[in-house]
Amino acid sequence: MNAKPLVSIVIPNYNYSRFLDERFRSILEQGCEGCEIIFLDDASSDDSVQVARERYGQYIDHFEVNETNTGSPFVQWNRGARIARGEFLWVAEADDVCAPGFLKKMLRALSASPRIGLAYCTTVPIDTNGDVLDAGFHHRYMSDLDTSRWNHDFTANGREEVQGYLGRKNTITNASGVVFRREAYVQAGYAPEHMRMCGDWLAYCRILENWDVAFVAEPLNYHRQHPTKQTNKSVMNLTYFEEFAAVQDYVAGHFGLTGAQRDEAFRRFVGEWDRHTVSHLGRIDLRGTFALAGVCARYYRTPAQRLRTLKHLAQNSIKTLGMKWASR
Repeated sequence: MNAKPLVSIVIPNYNYSRFLDERFRSILEQGCEGCEIIFLDDASSDDSVQVARERYGQYIDHFEVNETNTGSPFVQWNRGARIARGEFLWVAEADDVCAPGFLKKMLRALSASPRIGLAYCTTVPIDTNGDVLDAGFHHRYMSDLDTSRWNHDFTANGREEVQGYLGRKNTITNASGVVFRREAYVQAGYAPEHMRMCGDWLAYCRILENWDVAFVAEPLNYHRQHPTKQTNKSVMNLTYFEEFAAVQDYVAGHFGLTGAQRDEAFRRFVGEWDRHTVSHLGRIDLRGTFALAGVCARYYRTPAQRLRTLKHLAQNSIKTLGMKWASR
């Protein structure tokens, strides 16, 4: 058995053969001395396995191929975490890339305190060709929470981070830009495998109940944006909304949110409902609109929230019907 590695790099892959060269190059550029690489293929139908074995097999310490697809990215995260022997865990999704120096700077942030359970950095979205889509996305996305906080590095108490920021929206915009202290990840119960869309968000909140967080302001991670039928399906069949509300419910129950904070969470849920009723992902039909109102009523139960739910049910039913007739 080789000496225990410092970092376990888990590469979950599903049909991302065309991005593997870029992904592996960006990892190997980190100078992965003291690292192990775990490649997990989730029953790809392209030539991912062949590419990974033939071009990068010499660098891979553990290679695993599923016979059937797991249906959830978080199953693969957890499988990698259980295999991992390193003190730190980096889930480097196969279609994303990172800047040289990413790992060194993340480990430096984690070393500031043994109480830091995860560190993350600014993420920049890129297209399938690797071109930057929106260099200012991260700061604009955070601006409704704080216009300057993410302009500089910081460390913060985990519970306060969730209460003030992460519990309000997922401020960690891409998992490939995160390095975990493996002990913290395991102690928090791993990632929730029953989720498909919001399991990363819930995992971060679970970890930060008992651990602190570090942020590196430099843009070191690049998240691949490409059309996915899975995102469309998860919005249209309401999976996204169920999970979004479940994370908010978890935060409310475990972080002692005030009534005002819970009401803000409700307004954010309603905002997502309004945003997605008719969107580029499709149109939530009338049955789905009523089902979504049921999700809302199940999680947000004060009289004022129930009244607002009815109002939005009426508004979005009209919008859905209007778009239905307009499309004929």
